[in-house]
Amino acid sequence: MSREPRRPRGKTQPTAGGPASRRTPVKVSGGGPPLVPIAVAGGVLIVVALLVYLIVQKGSGSTLSGPEKAEADTSTSVPGVYVPSQGRGHFSGSYVPGRAETPFCPGVQWSGSSSSGASPTPAAAATATPAATKPGVTPTVQVGCYNSNPPSSGKHLNVQNNVDVGNGIVIKIPPDPDIYPASVEVPRDSIAHILEHAGVFLGYNCADGDSACNDAVEQVKSLVKDRIESGGDRIVMAHDNDLVPGTIGMSSWTRVYAFRYQDYDAKETQRFLDKNSCRYDPEGFCR
Repeated sequence: MSREPRRPRGKTQPTAGGPASRRTPVKVSGGGPPLVPIAVAGGVLIVVALLVYLIVQKGSGSTLSGPEKAEADTSTSVPGVYVPSQGRGHFSGSYVPGRAETPFCPGVQWSGSSSSGASPTPAAAATATPAATKPGVTPTVQVGCYNSNPPSSGKHLNVQNNVDVGNGIVIKIPPDPDIYPASVEVPRDSIAHILEHAGVFLGYNCADGDSACNDAVEQVKSLVKDRIESGGDRIVMAHDNDLVPGTIGMSSWTRVYAFRYQDYDAKETQRFLDKNSCRYDPEGFCR
C-alpha cells in the first residue's frame, strides 16, 4: 500500500495575491483627464468671451432698438436729407374733408409759402440736424408743425377705413401701397402714418399745362409700379398740392428727398426707394 507524500512542516505559503480579505488596495493612476487644469482653462475662456461681448455691445450702441437706430441714423449712406424725428403721436377723431391741417414749420417751402421753387433741402431751417450742431448739443425739434415737406415724422391721423377725402373719393388712412389717380389728394396729416408703417410717400405737383413735368411723373410712375409689383415695396405715390409746382418729393421716416422734375434721376430715385422702403419698421410690416 502506497503512502501519500508528507507535506513539509511549518507555515503554509500564501497563494499569489493572498486571501481576498487581506489584499492591499492598489491605486490606479492615469484613468482620466486632469480636472483642475480643465476647469481653470474653461473659466478663463468664459471671462474672455464676456469681456469681448461687453466691448462689442458698448461699441454698437445696443441700447437702441432696430427702429430707434433707424430713426436716429444721420449717416450719409442713407439717401435723402435727415430730418429730426417729431415723434409718433396720433390725432383723435376721424378725418373729415375741410379739416384744419397741421401747418409746416417756419422755413419749410411749400406751395402756400411766399418763396418759390423746389428746395433741395426742404427741412425747416430752425430744425438743424445733429450732424450740423456742435458736439454734445441736442437740436431743438419743433412740435405742432411739420419740419419737412413732405412730412417725415410727427403726429398723424389714426388708422381709418372708408375715408371720404372729397369729391366722393374713399381711401384708407394710411393708404395702402399703390399709385393713386391724380384726383386723389392724400391728407397731409396721414403721410407720417404711411412712413410709420415702413413706407415711402412719393408726391408730385406739376403746374397746369406743363407737359414736360407730366412726362417726368409718368417715368416715376413706371419705376414705382415695377417696384410695388415685383419687389413688394411699400410706396404710396399720389398728387400732392402741398409741393411747390414742378416738384417731385419723397419722404420716409426722418428722411426727405425733393427735387425739380427737370433734375429727375432714375438711379437716385431708385436708390432712395431701395434704402428707405422698410428701413423704419416699428410695427413689423416687412417681417
